Amino acid sequence: MSQTEQQLVDRVQELEALLGVGNDDVSRLLTVLDATPQQCEMIGFMLKRAVAGREAMFTVLFGARPECDKPEMKLIDVQMVKVRAALEKVGITVHTEWGAGGWSLTRADKAKLRAMMEGREPPPACAPVASPRPAPMPSPGARAACLEGV
Repeated sequence: MSQTEQQLVDRVQELEALLGVGNDDVSRLLTVLDATPQQCEMIGFMLKRAVAGREAMFTVLFGARPECDKPEMKLIDVQMVKVRAALEKVGITVHTEWGAGGWSLTRADKAKLRAMMEGREPPPACAPVASPRPAPMPSPGARAACLEGV
């Protein structure tokens, strides 16, 4: 690889890190969350912004693809449902920003997630679900495991 090519690779990695979708952030999120790499990229993007907009997230995740390989914008909404579920498991709530067309995390939740990523705070084993919708019934074994820790 030439020096110019290496400089370009380094710059891409630097920009990915600034956007929150770099390999370091994603790999650290994968260790603390039950989420896919793409969902971790979405969470990393949210960590770097006050409000993560649907269009901006779509551009960051799929902007480099040829037009024929880009998914529908609806995929962001579908993945956000899964992101919410993964974050709720560790006690973090995703807020919908009506009018801005996006989602956000509170400063406290961002700090908590960063602490988990850095190993300063372990993820809660049985975090309460902060969702207004009814939670699915846990299996008897999972319920017993949660109650043992109480």
